[in-house]
Amino acid sequence: MSSISSLLSSWRQFQLFDFTPIRDPNYQSDDALYSDPTLSAINATASNYLIIAINNSTLKIINPRDLTTLGTFKAYDVDYRITFLAPLKNSNNLVVSLAEKQGSPSIIKLWDINRLLNLQGETDDAEFQFKFQTQVLVSNGDNSFPISCFTFNHDLTCLAVGYTNGKVVLIRGDLLRDRGAKQRVIYESNDPITGIQFNEKEAVLYLTTTSKILTVATTGRNNGKPGRILSSKTGADLNCTDVDQSTQELIVGLPGSIKYYNHIQSLVSINFDIAKSKIIRFDSSPKSSSKSSYLLIVSPQYEDLNSKTLMTRIIILDLVNKHISFNIIIPNSLIKYSYICSGDLFLLSGDGVLYKLHEKPINQQIELVLQRELFQVAFNLAKQSDLPSKVLLRIQRLNGDYLYNSQRYDESINVFIDCLELFETTGKQKEDDAEEEDEEDLDDFIMNIITKFKEATNISNLTRFLMKLYEKSIANIDHITLLLCCFCKLKQVESLDEFIEGLVITTTNLQDLNFELIINLFKECGYFHQVIKLLYKLDQPNLIVDIQLNDLKKPKLALSYMKSLTIDELLLILIDHSKKLLDSCPIETTELLINVFTGKYKPQKTDEAPTELDKDEEKEQVEDSTTTLSNYRAFVNYLSRAGGEHEKQDEQEEDGSDEPTYLPPRPNLIYSSFMVHPNEFLIFLEACIEAFDKFQGNEVDKKETLLTLLEMYLSIYENTKEDEWINKAEALTTQYASLLDKKSLLLLSHIYDFKQGEVIAKEEAGMEESLFTNYQIVEDVEGCFELLNKYGSSKPELYKLMLKFIVSKKSIFERVNQQDFQFILDRIKFYKLMNPLEVLQVITEQPDNDFITLGVVKKYLLEFFKEKNKEITINENLIEKYEQESTKNSFKLSELTKPFVIQNNKCSMCELKLDFPVIHFKCRHSFHQKCLSTNLVANNSDESVIDGKSDIPQCPICINHVNEVKMIKAGHFRAKENYEAFESSLHDSNDKFKFITDYFGKGVMDNESITMVD
Repeated sequence: MSSISSLLSSWRQFQLFDFTPIRDPNYQSDDALYSDPTLSAINATASNYLIIAINNSTLKIINPRDLTTLGTFKAYDVDYRITFLAPLKNSNNLVVSLAEKQGSPSIIKLWDINRLLNLQGETDDAEFQFKFQTQVLVSNGDNSFPISCFTFNHDLTCLAVGYTNGKVVLIRGDLLRDRGAKQRVIYESNDPITGIQFNEKEAVLYLTTTSKILTVATTGRNNGKPGRILSSKTGADLNCTDVDQSTQELIVGLPGSIKYYNHIQSLVSINFDIAKSKIIRFDSSPKSSSKSSYLLIVSPQYEDLNSKTLMTRIIILDLVNKHISFNIIIPNSLIKYSYICSGDLFLLSGDGVLYKLHEKPINQQIELVLQRELFQVAFNLAKQSDLPSKVLLRIQRLNGDYLYNSQRYDESINVFIDCLELFETTGKQKEDDAEEEDEEDLDDFIMNIITKFKEATNISNLTRFLMKLYEKSIANIDHITLLLCCFCKLKQVESLDEFIEGLVITTTNLQDLNFELIINLFKECGYFHQVIKLLYKLDQPNLIVDIQLNDLKKPKLALSYMKSLTIDELLLILIDHSKKLLDSCPIETTELLINVFTGKYKPQKTDEAPTELDKDEEKEQVEDSTTTLSNYRAFVNYLSRAGGEHEKQDEQEEDGSDEPTYLPPRPNLIYSSFMVHPNEFLIFLEACIEAFDKFQGNEVDKKETLLTLLEMYLSIYENTKEDEWINKAEALTTQYASLLDKKSLLLLSHIYDFKQGEVIAKEEAGMEESLFTNYQIVEDVEGCFELLNKYGSSKPELYKLMLKFIVSKKSIFERVNQQDFQFILDRIKFYKLMNPLEVLQVITEQPDNDFITLGVVKKYLLEFFKEKNKEITINENLIEKYEQESTKNSFKLSELTKPFVIQNNKCSMCELKLDFPVIHFKCRHSFHQKCLSTNLVANNSDESVIDGKSDIPQCPICINHVNEVKMIKAGHFRAKENYEAFESSLHDSNDKFKFITDYFGKGVMDNESITMVD
């Protein structure tokens, strides 16, 4: 008894089955059921019937649900005793029975219970024993030994019968269809047969005797010899063997253990030192969600030392989880029979009490296990039963909390990490489950764990948890930031390097990381190399350069890294950091700025993260940056000398592709960086102008750059007074006069007293009069003449102003030679700006102009008078000519009023001899009437040769000339009404008096100048 107690104490024990005693409702009556003292066998189909054998040869069919008798049948002769009953696997109506009679063959019958029940009332009781489906007689010598074991396979094609004399008879045939059967002895020994089980996969029988365990083939002939002896030292007691149907392995219940065998060898052994009178291997009910495999162990009766009572212990082992699922002691009872019905296990005791073992629902089982805080057992049960992930998650979280409260932090974090995978599965199930509102979501769970493990002593566990979040791609920005902080706090440099190296950018939006916090933390720990690697991985070049410049003090390293960036990234960095770079490395930075803003920049190809330069090299390069350069050409020459072969290679590459591959940015973006670097600024601006000239860049940017460069030249000249800068300013304004903004140029010229700029600004802006006035104020005669030569033809009024300026003072007049003065008078005459009287008035209007004599205008006046005399002579000749033509035309008109002789003898149209009828015209043209009729001439008013006012024919040859004259006179008459055209033409005319006299000559001023023809 003490050994049993010690054994059970070493196993976890639960009460996962409901144990219910069921008393026979007909107890101690004439129609007793399973309490009948003559009961010799009992079993049940899958769910429909409970069958018992009573009175040796009678079968009673019972409804297992309400324990009522459905029928009673005499199955054998009265001198036979039914000793075995078994249903076909998964059958609800087919049952096999075996009855024995000493000295006679045993009889095996197959019954259809449904058929027997249907025959009630139609068949005599004596005839029922012949209503079987199949019958087989089994002989064993003189049949004097009882049968100890009986079994058959699932389709009833193979049956085995074991006897107490050590023989085993195998019966083969199609018994379901009653097609006959053959039997033979397949094994003989001196030891009684205690167990027979089929291995249907390998077609062998497991046989156990009191001393051996062996296998026998069910096919072929074996001459009564075993196929393989699995154990020659130990046998098995009666009813202490069973087969695991899933694996077809033999289970043997030995007094000290439970052993497993396959058809070849022994497999495993479970130490379970308790006496066994019966074992049954069974699975959870199909109706249950549990998926466990159980082994029922019934112990033989033993006497309790304290109460002196006979006890029977019933134990159910969970073969999967290796714990006791049920344990109970039944006093004063001996378990004789067992069967399974509707998934429940039933045990029948010798006193007629039926005990029902019903597996508790899996949820109840789990709750019972959780009450004992055996969380792993509960989790295994739930997982084997395919329970929802939310149940598994609840168990694991309880487990984790329990371990945490027990200060087993390492184990606790492992459990919480396992919960993450369950959360993923639970999230998928929640889509179809509306009852999840109260469940804690993943974010709350993570926050709870972080809160639990935030103490310094638990940072290592928190790091493991956060790392698992990242590996599962469920970490957000805050989690990753916290993970990096944990690495730094723990000084896990290798882990930090591995994390950065394996960082997958696409898993989350890592660009939202708190870079300021991370960078400050890495700086505190001195992890500059790591933070640069991280920022490089996250594509944060601006922050990388900031660290290299401000923390590492490595401007050369920063420049080297910047040259590998794309133009967009590089431009943003230059805007932020170019001022500091110019302070440290003016030449290299200026070179990079020129390349970027002139379209020459090409990123250097590299796949490596930015690394630190050697300190000596850095120092040497910084010292070299003290060279002073003041123009772009000198800068290029210096780079060529300093760069050596590397620079030459770069130039060759640039020569191969001159055109920019991107739109150069506006130069004014970087102007503010050059505040304390005027020389570098000049170099930069000159390079930009050269690029503009070469590639025809944006004109607005070019204008702004030109003005900035001009201002730099002028400001440097003002400070140094070196002619080099004013010469450059003058050359710049001369070369780009048309591009310079006139107002800005004029403003700069006033600020820096830059006269050439002022001149160009006013000239380009069309302010010649203002510029001429400025020249007059300073008495700059040469400037005035230069301006006249440039703009006199477009603005003749300047000659008039020049004349007044020359005669205004004697000192000015003396600086002008006679040839230039005569040129001015000629231009005034050519453009008809002034007449001679007005010229004389200008010369003599000042009272102190006595230094001017008539000789200065003598030539001008003589030429004027000569031209006027010539004009008068021409006009007199024209008048005489016009009078002669008028006299001639008047004579011709007078002749038209007088008769004259027609001398034409040919038609003017067809040139044939004239014959009547004939039409003659006063214009001396003659026509056949038929020629005139077929050659009508239309005028511009769609009129025929017949005048609209009369039927007088008109000459078709002269009609065109007549119509032209009429149209000209009609136009003159209409011009009389068009005052706007007259005023516009008069305004544009150089000789307005002549224009008006022409209008008079056309008769426009007459009231009626012509007679209009309708």
